[in-house]
Amino acid sequence: MEALSMRKLGSELGVEAMSLYNHVPNKDALLDGMVELLLRNLELPSESEDWESLLREAYRRFRRLAHAHPNVFPIFVVRPPDTMDGAWLVEIFLETMMDAGFDGETSIYAFRALTSYTVGYVMSEIRGFAMEPSAERAGANQLPPEDFPRITELSSQLAHIDRDTEFEFGLDLIISCLHTKLAQ
Repeated sequence: MEALSMRKLGSELGVEAMSLYNHVPNKDALLDGMVELLLRNLELPSESEDWESLLREAYRRFRRLAHAHPNVFPIFVVRPPDTMDGAWLVEIFLETMMDAGFDGETSIYAFRALTSYTVGYVMSEIRGFAMEPSAERAGANQLPPEDFPRITELSSQLAHIDRDTEFEFGLDLIISCLHTKLAQ
């Protein structure tokens, strides 16, 4: 995001940077438009599914969308959508939850918990998880075993986690808790 400038964008498009201002007033508007376009590409699952299945599939799709646009998704994190597209997504979520029998406050908490979990998880996937080896980091296997016996013991698992299974584990935790709340 820091590397994006109107001058660089104009150059990439083969136009003068000043001509871009015929379409957007400034870089902030351009970034907001990118977030809006990202959200427009989110296809929600069928409303005929039960609330649990609907939530699971919606957040899976949100995660896939983030993976499809890993350079744009971080903009979403620092520039939360303040558009009609963003508002409609929240409205649909709240309607789903309240139709399932949740009160308004719990519905809002659930939206924030699931969205925060998914955004955080995806950003960790994009940027890399702690203790995992990468091009920039040595990872857990470089720590002194005598100081970090548990991390050392699990270092191969930390380096080779099935991200889909791990993501589903987190969704299960949150949705199971919501299911329990609904039954109370």
